[in-house]
Amino acid sequence: MLAEFVYCYLLRPWPLRQLTNWTIRKLLPKQVEIHGATVVLNPTDPVVSGALHFGVYEKAETRFFQSACRDGMTFLDVGANLGYYTALAARAVGPNGRVLAVEPDPDSFGYLEQTIAANAVGNVEAFPVAASDAPATLPLYISTDNRGDNRLYASGEDRPQVEVAARPLDALLRENKIDTVDLIKIDVQGYEPKVIAGLRETITSSPNLALLTEFWPQGIDEAGEDANEFLQTLRELGLTLHELQPDGSLAELTDDTDLIARHQGRRYTNLIGRKTA
Repeated sequence: MLAEFVYCYLLRPWPLRQLTNWTIRKLLPKQVEIHGATVVLNPTDPVVSGALHFGVYEKAETRFFQSACRDGMTFLDVGANLGYYTALAARAVGPNGRVLAVEPDPDSFGYLEQTIAANAVGNVEAFPVAASDAPATLPLYISTDNRGDNRLYASGEDRPQVEVAARPLDALLRENKIDTVDLIKIDVQGYEPKVIAGLRETITSSPNLALLTEFWPQGIDEAGEDANEFLQTLRELGLTLHELQPDGSLAELTDDTDLIARHQGRRYTNLIGRKTA
């Protein structure tokens, strides 16, 4: 969140942002070692790759992820980007676990494959598709400065587009002989309700599931969905919801209206959903 705040607010003026982007790109190494994992960086992306290089990338999310991802688990990484969480999980779940990474952006998928190869663990499968509620060919709107902000819906900005294959992840998992998963991470810039709609069968059949998902009300609205309904859907699927705090702790979600009111505009948070007995 710190990297997003700095980039979207402190560096908003165009000349300052362009200069900062140029400087960060010049400083980026080919890859970084983080928590024992190797992540291959995208030299044209100053935001995600820059945050990873400077050690400010998603610290609270990482703290939760490391506590939740354990040996023997099956982990699903939706919106894998360069493969940061994929790389962490590949080592954490061990040879008896499985990691499935989904990333539709062809450019990011190339770096994801390099990250997987650099870690050489052998328990990761990657798929160049977008997660959605139905099979389709969709336009992916590319952010040229922040590959973590690619979107599967038009947002009023003039962005280059690439057509990508989209499909429900229930079907993808069935094809790979996976009936249940233990941990899911979703970060798709407001398209999360569509992802969940295509994952209902798997979520229902996964008794030990933990879900880490970004929650950005404006993005959900721009993608044609309702933030309040999204929260209710997660509960209907048997998940107890908590908001992930900046220090990595969890606060049980009891007031949806307040949560949405606190995250207007570019503001977003992360939710943790856990199956309850």
